[in-house]
Amino acid sequence: MNAARPNWEGCTVICIASGPSLTPEDCETARQSGHPVIVANTTFRACPWADVLFAIDRKWWDEHHAEVKRIFTGRLMTINQAPTRYGVETTYSAPWFKQYINSGACAVSLALAGKAKKIVLLGYDCQKTNGMSHWHGDHPAGMSNAASIRQWPRQFQALADDCENAGVRIVNCSRATALTCFERGDLVAEI
Repeated sequence: MNAARPNWEGCTVICIASGPSLTPEDCETARQSGHPVIVANTTFRACPWADVLFAIDRKWWDEHHAEVKRIFTGRLMTINQAPTRYGVETTYSAPWFKQYINSGACAVSLALAGKAKKIVLLGYDCQKTNGMSHWHGDHPAGMSNAASIRQWPRQFQALADDCENAGVRIVNCSRATALTCFERGDLVAEI
């Protein structure tokens, strides 16, 4: 199923990844803000009310699709074609969407494609924090557990450049982060 472009023109959009510094309080603050929220991967468990769940990996969808269908209320999106059998919308050939290397970056790209004026990041640690790769612990065996995490900060620079060229402000409100390409900020102040 081909994805339709979201319309968040002029909005602040909150993107929530699975970094280990993410807290339930961060998620609740995002929910209460009333802003559109995009979650990446297993963060759907912390934010089952989010507007969109974006996950790239086919193996992730194979593992989680039944649970997602039970508890998540928003749109389901990916860049792959395989998960469409689960009712997931794909941006695979959408001319309005630019693909990136990980689900968190694709969540930001989706906010950019939806014409957000500001994008707030949570859980974008892009590093091991307190020895952990994700707030939810490791993915099941056979799935990647942030194997390329050291490359992510460099990969996010291209996304930062795209947002700057589009005039979109990105504020990283993650409690811990390896990303230096985005402005840092306080969640409550930014929403």
